[in-house]
Amino acid sequence: MDEAARPAATAQRTLRNLAAIAVVLAALKLAAGLLVPIAFALFLAVLSLPLFRRLLARRVPVGLAIFVTFLVLLAAVGLFGVLLLVSLDELRDVAPTYARTLQERVAYTDEWWQGRGISLREWVPLRWREPQRVAELLGTAIRGTAILLSEIIIVFLLLIFFLGEAAAFRRKLERLPAAMRASIGRFAHVSRELQRYLVIKTAMSGLIGVATGLWLTVLDVDFAVLCGLVAFAFHFVPNVGAAFAAAPAMLIAFLQHDPLKSVLVAVGYLAIGVVLGNLVEPTLLGRRLGLSTLAVFVSLLVWGWLWGPLGMFLSVPLTMAFKMALGDSEEWGWLAVLLDSPARARSSAASAAALDGVESVAAGGGGAS
Repeated sequence: MDEAARPAATAQRTLRNLAAIAVVLAALKLAAGLLVPIAFALFLAVLSLPLFRRLLARRVPVGLAIFVTFLVLLAAVGLFGVLLLVSLDELRDVAPTYARTLQERVAYTDEWWQGRGISLREWVPLRWREPQRVAELLGTAIRGTAILLSEIIIVFLLLIFFLGEAAAFRRKLERLPAAMRASIGRFAHVSRELQRYLVIKTAMSGLIGVATGLWLTVLDVDFAVLCGLVAFAFHFVPNVGAAFAAAPAMLIAFLQHDPLKSVLVAVGYLAIGVVLGNLVEPTLLGRRLGLSTLAVFVSLLVWGWLWGPLGMFLSVPLTMAFKMALGDSEEWGWLAVLLDSPARARSSAASAAALDGVESVAAGGGGAS
């Protein structure tokens, strides 16, 4: 290609890529009602594959293996939903009392600051000063949770079909041409890596949820079960998840006891997050699935805008899947590189430098001989 025409071709290719990204994002946004249940069903299917494959390895019939896996997941999701609804219903009953306590403490704090020439009340919208407003919000949360649990029927139906396809996938793969098998095998690798991430992430989220619930029980803070469920769910949300999980527990401790108890709650959340979330979990996951901090935060915003709270919940697995799928693409490989973590990039650069050094030595040795 002529050197003068190369910048124009590069600009055209860049515009074409940006247009393709915009089209994909628009399609994901428009088809959210269809794609969100499918994505959540895939999440559960990937999560349940270890149990399903273990049952098949023990020569359990496919139908029975699907049924057992379905029952285990149904029991887990059902337990989570029941505990969440019961806890939210209890919280709604006592919400006016907590709201009045909050009002009294805010009024006291406002008076204290007003004595020093600062008015905090003007910063709080009028509708948030009414105790019944909190109860209304909790009622909305309960209705939203009930709607989500009703849609779980569609998710579980999709899950059954996904597991059935997983059982027959190997036989179907053997009937395809070799070139197509290699291409699909790359996506199977993505599935295995994603499965490893989800299993470890879910296990660590469960441990964090149990640990926070026990910590709040020791501190005699109300709604320890609800706060543990919130900690479990928000551990899947990167960066801001820990803060969102700790805020309700700190507020409850502040209203039920005093600021010191709220600080103790925060210290417990911080300790649990550092030990389990920042030390144990990265050790188990390693760096193979690393994403940069900026990529994680941007993906949280993008998937949250596209698919709402569930998009935020699945933002990291979805971004990892895209990153691994695009890693070997000549056209889109640059995007996978941009999503990669700095530590992984440094490791790759060091490996490339070492390889270049070996090749240089080999070439020099060949010339000498």
